[in-house]
Amino acid sequence: MKKFVPLVALFALGVQAQEVVEIAPFWAALDDLEPAGINDLYNDLNLPDTMKKYGPFPVKWESSDTLFLGHDGRINGRFVGENHEVTLTATLYDNESTTKRAEKRSFKVSIHGFEPYSNYLFAYFPANDNENIYYALSNDGYNFTPMNNGKRVVAADTVSIKKGLRDPHVLRAPDGWFYMVNTDMKSAEGWASNRGMVLMKSRDLINWKHSTVHFPDKYKGKNFANVTRVWAPETIWDANYVNKDGSKGRPLVYYSLLTNDGTIPYDKVFFNYANEDFTDLEGDPTHFFDRGKSTIDMDIVYNPVDKLYHAFYKNEGDGGICKVQAQTLTSENGTKAPTWYKRSGALQQTTEAVEGAGVFKLINQNSWVLMYDCYMNGHYQFTSSTDLENFKFVQDTKTSGAFTPRHGTILPITAQETAALMKVFPTPDFEPKVIEIPDSIGVCDGKKVVGPCSPTKIIPYVKVGDDGWKETTDLKVAKGATVQLGPHPWDGKIWSWEGPDGFKSTARENTLKNLDGSKSGYYTVTYTNETGCKSVKKIRIVVDDPDKPYVEQPPVSIGNREMRESSKDLRQNRNPVYFDLLGNRLKSKPKNGMFVVR
Repeated sequence: MKKFVPLVALFALGVQAQEVVEIAPFWAALDDLEPAGINDLYNDLNLPDTMKKYGPFPVKWESSDTLFLGHDGRINGRFVGENHEVTLTATLYDNESTTKRAEKRSFKVSIHGFEPYSNYLFAYFPANDNENIYYALSNDGYNFTPMNNGKRVVAADTVSIKKGLRDPHVLRAPDGWFYMVNTDMKSAEGWASNRGMVLMKSRDLINWKHSTVHFPDKYKGKNFANVTRVWAPETIWDANYVNKDGSKGRPLVYYSLLTNDGTIPYDKVFFNYANEDFTDLEGDPTHFFDRGKSTIDMDIVYNPVDKLYHAFYKNEGDGGICKVQAQTLTSENGTKAPTWYKRSGALQQTTEAVEGAGVFKLINQNSWVLMYDCYMNGHYQFTSSTDLENFKFVQDTKTSGAFTPRHGTILPITAQETAALMKVFPTPDFEPKVIEIPDSIGVCDGKKVVGPCSPTKIIPYVKVGDDGWKETTDLKVAKGATVQLGPHPWDGKIWSWEGPDGFKSTARENTLKNLDGSKSGYYTVTYTNETGCKSVKKIRIVVDDPDKPYVEQPPVSIGNREMRESSKDLRQNRNPVYFDLLGNRLKSKPKNGMFVVR
């Protein structure tokens, strides 16, 4: 919001009228300095050196910790898995005024921690006649391959009272556990047959400890014993919950509740805290949200950018998915519901019937995905948003064959977790993407600080003639050969090639036909992943051509310095910096002359 110094206030301070034109723009510029996205910063800041709109007024920026954030707004480092706060100070100068004023504004910038994940896991149940838990894997969060050769990974008849598991929700908690909650229900017995939920916990997403919460037994003598459904339970970590030992943090379980005694006449959302070992719920259900009509399938996420909780739900009976938001998860020390406000209109990007909304964030990106089951039309629909307010259609993911997901959860997992899951639950048709943690660049508060981003590993697959694909960066072929270059990740979208004889391409796969010696040399491929981080791989092809023999070229050196791009700059997605031979930094790459690249 722009603020101008009021005329009346200026007169009250004895300021002459002719000074109004000078003062108002300066203070407006000062109030307009705050950069966007600083509550949860993913990308470099674009910091102006002049506020041209109001002045021009020169601006000088200063970071309190250049290990994380440079004075120029570039992110230099991150913690792994947690944010780090840096103070960024702007000094605005008014060189044209008679007072030569200079004013400062300081902003708290939270540098988003590097997320050490590579893939996405989808936990779901597949059908009303198959209420068991299944897994699927994805590299991009949109396209999934079923695990365990299309077979279940958790058998309902071994863990649930009703011998049916629906609506699995999985939470990765800060205490190192995965918490799963499920609707304990057998739809063949009717939609009013549900009486409780199944609580599960695991360290590895493979081995689960389980317990059941049966409301008729737990709440005997109370209205909560008269439930006809306890639908779609989910968990969210309440970091403010104070445990008996003084530590903080506890899973909060919320769900839709309906009774047959008239005390809860339509589905309303209630919550409990789980007990310490996640085997039961503590206390009586507490009212959480009520829109005045039946509400089911609530899914809550916290957005650090706006510091709000966003709760998505289905308008049961009316159709559609809407959202409310709150500043806190609960109120009065966790004993009452928060103040939910700003109810949205329908968010689904379709006129089809939808349910089972799920929201998750893409790995190392300020981009959220809202998905929902178009259960009458045989597909899931995926939408995206940067603010959890406005959603755009991305794709319809067909559900058929071994992949028929119903209401479930998608969560990011590490490359190590993916490998362990694939070992236990074979997934031969899936090639997992591997995103490694960036190299360490320092230490802060005893914790490792890493580079701002990590490149995706390029697997250099090549094929000669009718032979099969093989992984290599060094290839020798006969004159006239045909070579195909097809590096992975196969689902990557941003590729750039350069090679001998002016070769250039932006396709992932390239076919080189009728090769001769002029095509010998290094084919350099650059891949830019979803986070904007670049990785580079060089593939050498040597053609056996007596007329044009291959000669290995030594690295070009100028002033005893090799002109080669810094691998650190590539890892950090930096542009090259140019210097003259005396070490003076140049503003841009010179068209002619001798220079050094760093």
